[in-house]
Amino acid sequence: MADIPSLALWVVAWIFLIVGIVSLTVLVIYTKYGREISIRLSILTVVISSIFLGFSFHFLLLSFGI
Repeated sequence: MADIPSLALWVVAWIFLIVGIVSLTVLVIYTKYGREISIRLSILTVVISSIFLGFSFHFLLLSFGI
């Protein structure tokens, strides 16, 4: 019988991946088209995107058994 990954783990991983990519996209768009440079917003989006992308990859690897 094949090991089936946990559905909850898959859902959390994909949600985290989507939130991380959206946050990273906001950072790129803001730095390219933003008129006023906000260090706080840049730091906040970098932290949020790195945390969510890191946890999403971690959960995806866990679901594959690596």
